[in-house]
Amino acid sequence: MSIIDNAILPGISESDACFRLLASCVDDYAIFLLDTEGRVRSWNAGAERMEGYRAEEIIGEHFSLFYPPGTDAEARAMSELAIARQDGRYAGEGWRMRKDGSRFLADILLKPLHDQQGVLRGYAKITRDIGPRRRLEERFHQVVQEAPNAMIMVNAAGTITLFNRLAESLFGYESHELHGMRMENLVPERFRSQHGQLRQNYLQRPEARPMGVGRDLFGLRKDGVEFPIEIGLNPIETEDGPMVLAGIVDITSRKQVQRQLEMALQEKTTLLNEVHHRVKNNLQVIISLLNMQTHYVEEESTRHVLQDSQARVRSMSLIHQLLYERRDFSKVDLGEYLQRINQLLLSSYGLLTSQLQVEQDAPEGLVYIELQRATPCGLLINELLTNALKHAYPAGKGSIDIRLSLLDDKHALLVVGDHGIGMPTPSGPGPSKSLGLQLVPMLAEQMGAELSLHDNQPGVRFEARFPVFGTMEPA
Repeated sequence: MSIIDNAILPGISESDACFRLLASCVDDYAIFLLDTEGRVRSWNAGAERMEGYRAEEIIGEHFSLFYPPGTDAEARAMSELAIARQDGRYAGEGWRMRKDGSRFLADILLKPLHDQQGVLRGYAKITRDIGPRRRLEERFHQVVQEAPNAMIMVNAAGTITLFNRLAESLFGYESHELHGMRMENLVPERFRSQHGQLRQNYLQRPEARPMGVGRDLFGLRKDGVEFPIEIGLNPIETEDGPMVLAGIVDITSRKQVQRQLEMALQEKTTLLNEVHHRVKNNLQVIISLLNMQTHYVEEESTRHVLQDSQARVRSMSLIHQLLYERRDFSKVDLGEYLQRINQLLLSSYGLLTSQLQVEQDAPEGLVYIELQRATPCGLLINELLTNALKHAYPAGKGSIDIRLSLLDDKHALLVVGDHGIGMPTPSGPGPSKSLGLQLVPMLAEQMGAELSLHDNQPGVRFEARFPVFGTMEPA
């Protein structure tokens, strides 16, 4: 009755003229006057539309005509008038009948009208067809009941007004226990003091959204057991004021699976960490053995072979060292790798940085490469740098350029160049026949790179174009 009370009832006065003016402006309601005996005195357009009678057909007839037959219509009608006289108004719901015999569910208000001396002059009767609204309410209730999750609706005061069977099952309460319960009773005690304010804040800016983003939410069952939940909030406007419809999901199983996955991931991380640590240590042992072996070799060429082998093993060891340090076993930062391998090679070949300068433009955090391509990439870098360090400048003085850049969001470019003596002829002796340069094309293919050789005038320049992390299809 709130709409009738708030929108129409204040306009009813003891003056028939005022009442008729109000009635003529409203066609969503049947608004008419009755005399003291209950006979119709006036009839508005809303009444004609709702009841089906024209004014000339109904004025003078008793309003019990609108009651379905077989319901002791006249006695019921007079009882409602008596209640209106005694209480100052009668309000209720009931079935009413149209001229064509069809029935509709009505919201009814009767108000007695008195003259200035307080003498009863008649009644104002207001009727509203609530069938469409009731059907919507029933459909809404059906949707709530058939929802796949627990659903609870509360008013602005936090009182539960609607819920479904899944909500009863989830919280362990019977239907009669949940109806009218405070929503705070379903929240662990440590959160209750905040809950009311959170609800008011939501009602000030109502929108469909999840509740408590970034926070863990918990429900409280009747037996006192807490359980993790997710809540989706939806504002609902009703005649009784704003409501909040909450969809509630028990995520206990999801949390358990999440914890199991986190534990498994931690175990895997620990295992991989240990594997890379052991591989690195084992490679260091191989490097040490090769280094020891060089002390027992007299031939210069053999010592060079052992030194080159140490450099190759060291390039692989550095990959595992970076993985161990960064705790990221999926990719390697090539900028950091180039910085580290450069220093290692200069040191291992006993070269003085004052005489042989390495100009490096390879920012860290710019280019990453997958773990499975990191080893051939590391070996490729090792071979190109080793070749330049050993063969580009026979006098031991010069510079080597290293550049690493992104070409686009899928490809990077590695450039290793010098301004030395250049490449010898294919038939002559020199680095072109070394094992290292024979390995370079094979390593480039393994890492998915397009390798090209350029004349640096003087010197040579190797360019390797390759896919960056996350863009290469798995083999």
